[in-house]
Amino acid sequence: MPSDAQSWPVGSTLLVLSGGRSRRLGRDKATAHVGGRRLVDRILAGVPHHVPVVLVGPAPDDLDPRVATVLEDPAGGGPAAGIGAGVAQAGTPLVGVLAADMPFAVPVVAGALRRLAEAPESVDGVVPVAPDGRAQPLCAGYRCAALASAAERLAPLAGRPVRDVLAALRVMEWPVPAADLADVDTAAQLRAARQRAVEEGSPMQAWVDAVREALHLDVVVDVDAILDVARDAAHSVERPAAPLTTYLLGAAVARGADPAEAAAVVSALATGWGRPDTGA
Repeated sequence: MPSDAQSWPVGSTLLVLSGGRSRRLGRDKATAHVGGRRLVDRILAGVPHHVPVVLVGPAPDDLDPRVATVLEDPAGGGPAAGIGAGVAQAGTPLVGVLAADMPFAVPVVAGALRRLAEAPESVDGVVPVAPDGRAQPLCAGYRCAALASAAERLAPLAGRPVRDVLAALRVMEWPVPAADLADVDTAAQLRAARQRAVEEGSPMQAWVDAVREALHLDVVVDVDAILDVARDAAHSVERPAAPLTTYLLGAAVARGADPAEAAAVVSALATGWGRPDTGA
């Protein structure tokens, strides 16, 4: 993911929408790991530090302090409400909008903003379109004033489809490959994103491979599954539970347990910890 300053036009803000309920995935998508990073952190890694970022939705632990946060009204009111809340916090002429569950789309938003910066003032936004003809307004670039005006005219936005916001704007469509618009709505899509991240390489995977070599370990390490287990233990039990839990997970795998099955068992135990039916 490119992060050089030249990839983003001056005067742009990024809105990251993370307030979805993640019903199909069954967990907070923004904090699921892909390539050794939470999805929200993976997005931030691709954004230059001079670009303001507004996260719309609950703020996860240890969020980059440069990120401003805001909640849509009401919380969980949908992406259109998220856009309305986020654009009200933006103070730049251009604004990129990106759903937190699109781990490979940061360069697409940057590209849309560059095209918009070069377009006539009559163009309110640049919206990527997949090969099947579907527009992706949650991975696009907009003029802040036009987007804010549309949001104000359509208010209240809770429960409204994003296509209503799009219909109120004059947008230019931009064809992009389907792979660049891949999102993570289901467990299968999460597995596919993780496999793609492994194939593309990541700093975390390089570190794990170096440790394996140093310790002469011939084991397969599912980096993202382990990090998800650590996150669940830290969040649902307490922070020191994270390293202890991953150590125990490793011991179980060394004893012959299937890594994916063991991780699922521990995550389920952690997320239910402290509830009346756990006995904790």
